[in-house]
Parts: sequence; structure tokens; C-alpha cells
Amino acid sequence: MTFLLIGILLLTSSITGTTTPTGMATAATTTITTGSFKISDYMKQIIQSRIDNAGSNAAIVVGLVNSSGTQFYGYGKLSSSSSSNKTTVDKNTIFDIGSITKTFTTTLLADMVDHGIVNLNDPIQKYLPATVKAPTFNNNDRQQPQQITLKDLATHTSGLPDYPANWPLYGVASEKYTIQQMYQALSSVKLTRPPGTEYNYSDFGMGLLGDILASKSGIPYEQLVINKILNPLGMNSTRITLSDTLRSRLASGHFNGQEVNPLLDLPPALAAGGAFRSSASDMVNYLSANIGLTKTSLYNAMQESHMSRLNTNQTGVPGYKVYVGLGWFTTTATTATTTTAAKATNTSNNNNNNFNNDTIIWHNGIFNGYNSFIGFNPIKQRGIIILCSGVQQPYLTLISQIGFGRFDNLSSLIWNLLNR
Repeated sequence: MTFLLIGILLLTSSITGTTTPTGMATAATTTITTGSFKISDYMKQIIQSRIDNAGSNAAIVVGLVNSSGTQFYGYGKLSSSSSSNKTTVDKNTIFDIGSITKTFTTTLLADMVDHGIVNLNDPIQKYLPATVKAPTFNNNDRQQPQQITLKDLATHTSGLPDYPANWPLYGVASEKYTIQQMYQALSSVKLTRPPGTEYNYSDFGMGLLGDILASKSGIPYEQLVINKILNPLGMNSTRITLSDTLRSRLASGHFNGQEVNPLLDLPPALAAGGAFRSSASDMVNYLSANIGLTKTSLYNAMQESHMSRLNTNQTGVPGYKVYVGLGWFTTTATTATTTTAAKATNTSNNNNNNFNNDTIIWHNGIFNGYNSFIGFNPIKQRGIIILCSGVQQPYLTLISQIGFGRFDNLSSLIWNLLNR
């Protein structure tokens, strides 16, 4: 499998590659005065260099949000090949957000737990058709086989592989992959370790979680997300199925400078792992709700989803550790000191996130010519979304890697923005 076409999330053992800002160019920008938390000229230079020096033909939109308001900056065009789409991207431009979708799925889970509809420790077998057999792990020291739970799916600790073994990775056949085929793949899995004990990223598991939640609710997955998350937050430009109006605002994805055509759709069976598209404007609404700047009925569920539950043992950048919660990741510098404010917040929320002065909660996405990053610091109440319509080494793919720590000028700038 190649992540450049299908991959949703990259977790790498090392990250390399730097860029040097060069030149200035015309771009769309909306900025407010917020002290040190702002889209600076230096950030614009870095972004422009990522586009211009790489020959990517891609576009980038950045959105910031804190207690003072929102800021946006866009650079690049909707399309590099169509003469009718030479519009500069802005906060309303649509991008594929890939695996950031997973945080919608786990927010749904946490909200259903809050309402007593499901329990995190419920075995998934409870919610599957009687004809489908979920894999279990048999340990001679235990009388009962260990079952996969909903929490295991949400924390990538189920033991399921990244993708179902019977999913065709390319072409139209991949888009026609059915729920029944996913069930067949599930029944054939042989677990090699107890569920809940070891991190292993799984789009398969997240797709299955979305299917379970949709089945339990009696509402298709996309509509469930619309009803429970998008409508309450005013995210009217965030959809899997794009209307003609939304499609007209879609930035074309690029791979190594070439437009990806046509737009690839994940099948419904795996939609909960990475199928949504969105705009920077909508995603700062989502950030605001997660940070707590906007108080909504989802606040408790979102806080629950952020909680660190397991060390992923992903090294990423030396000096940082990455933990997984319900969908979300938390990265913290191992040498940083926990702040007094963070200690108080963690105690009051019973939160296992050991927040210090160098920590962020985040997710990313790489899919079919797009890559993206969302991250925030709940203590400082600052958040950022970066949406990019290109995948190309060594420049653009690194946008999705920012959550691992400081490894180049852009990642260092983002970490400083969120933490300083």
C-alpha cells in the first residue's frame, strides 16, 4: 500500500527536511491583532516557500483561533490547471481533511457514552450482527477470551490491521467496498496480542467504530456527524458528499505537482476513518468548541476524547512523546516542566494529559493529494488548522507531521504559537 494515494495518517520514526523562506507573493489574508499569537510575515514566507520552491502547484490555508478571535491566511489557487479556477484560496475553500475525520467519530462515541447509549468498555461483538464474529484473544492464563471493546477501536489498540485484508487499494473497486466485506475481513482476523495493550494505528478499526455508532443510532454515519456535530457548530461546509456549490469551492489535490483527478471517495465502510472535507472557517469553529472557547453540549464529550490513555511509543521527533486518547493525539516534550495552571486543570477534569509548557493535542491527515494538521493547547486556549492541497516530499507532507514536535522552521513556529 502507498500512503500517497490511500494513506490517512503517517506515524514515522524520524522526520527530516527543512525549507528556507523565499520571496513574497499575492495571497488572501484576514488578520486581527492578537499580540504574539498571529499569522506573521515570517509564517507567510514559510508557507509561500513550501508552495513555490517545491513546484507543488498546491495551495495552503491557515486558520488561527484564540479568545481574541480568528485569523486566516491563504496562498495558492483552487486549481493549477483549470483556467476557470485561478481563484486564490481562502477560509471558505474546501479541502479533504483525511484522518481528522477520526476525531468526529470519537467525539460521537464520547457523546453517546455521556448519554448512556454505549459504554467505552462494551465489547464490539454486542453491536455486530449475529452472523459476524469479532476476533478475540485467547490467553491460557484467562478463563475467558479477551474481547475488543469500543475504547480499543477509538484508541487504536484493538489489534486490527491498518486496513482490511480484502480491501482493494486502488481504483473504482476500492470505493465500492461494502460493509459486508468489512465484516468478512473482521471475522478472519487473528489477534496476536490482548486488545487494549498496544498501539497500532487502524483505519479498519475506526471505520468499524463509525459503522457501529451509526447502526446503534439508526442513522447513516455522515448524517449522524451532521446532526450531532456539524449542525450544532455551524459547520455547513463540512461534508463527505459535496453539493455542487461546495464542489465549486474545492481546491484540487496534487501529488508531486500533478492534479489528482478524479476526487477519490472512501467507501462507506471506511468513511469514519477519513472521508470528510471541510474549510478552515468551519475547522476553527471545531477548534473553538474543543478548546472550550465556544460552550456547546459537546463540551464534556470533547474533553473526554482528549484524555491521554496510552503511550504510542512513536518517537517521531527526539525529545517528544506521543500519547493517544479517543482519536486525538497528545505530544509533549519530555524535558518540559508541568505548569501550575496545567496541574490545576488536569486535576479538576480528571485528565491524564500531563500538560506542561511544551504540549499540544492534535490530529493530521494525508489522503489523495491533500494533507492537513489540526492542533491546540487547551491551557493557552489557542488552536490552528492547516489545510494543504498537495502531497510532495520533502516539503508538503511535513505539514501533517507537525504534531510530533519541532523538526523544521514551520513546525517550530507552530509549536511556539501554541505554547508560548
